[in-house]
Amino acid sequence: MSNTSEDAPRRVHLSDEAKRDLIRYTRRTDLRRIIGAIFVFYGVVVTLTGVVDPAADVAKTGGIHINLWTGLCMLLAGILFFVWDRLSPVPEEDIVDSAEFEEIHKAEGAGQLDRRD
Repeated sequence: MSNTSEDAPRRVHLSDEAKRDLIRYTRRTDLRRIIGAIFVFYGVVVTLTGVVDPAADVAKTGGIHINLWTGLCMLLAGILFFVWDRLSPVPEEDIVDSAEFEEIHKAEGAGQLDRRD
């Protein structure tokens, strides 16, 4: 089956304001930010546990400050997730195209869009 302009559905266009809101919301809720925030939060908690009571874990782990090292590694991992999100954001075109594609399929499912138009 060829994909000619006759077979392709009409495009649903979003307003510029809707596109900006969609891009801002999608980037704000990017999974890398959520995972990074969780790692940073727990990294701070575990690091503080290692700093406040270092003797507790040293006796159990054979001389290694496991809470301190694990907390610092978690902090580093969280920061790396934030850096990754900052250096490689989701492209605006992908976000808008995905939203328009979903709107087309919603319209087709509701019977509001005929594929032959």
